[in-house]
Amino acid sequence: MKNENSSTTVLLTFNIFLVVIGLLMINKKIGNNDEQSDNLKEKINQIESQLDVLIDDTKNAKEQVIVANKDFIQLSNSMAVNDKILKNLNSEIKGAVKEIKEVKDMTELQNRKLYISE
Repeated sequence: MKNENSSTTVLLTFNIFLVVIGLLMINKKIGNNDEQSDNLKEKINQIESQLDVLIDDTKNAKEQVIVANKDFIQLSNSMAVNDKILKNLNSEIKGAVKEIKEVKDMTELQNRKLYISE
């Protein structure tokens, strides 16, 4: 019986030794996982801060596009008004040229009459 007790004690001691080694290995893996978790948290925080910067830049760019769009609309409207003014001016110039030609023709006709009457 003493032999059985000693073999049981040896087996029990060996099992306890295996459990202790297993617990140490689990503890080491948990420590590694904690380090990896901290690294991941740090990287996530960096990405979040970069995203915040990108979001702010996007908002600023959107505001600039809105301002540029308003300026473009104003410029477009101004160009339409200027185009209308230029068309009216062109019509007036054509009318003035026509009147000048008529005056020129009448002057030439009067000059001929004067020349003939002399």
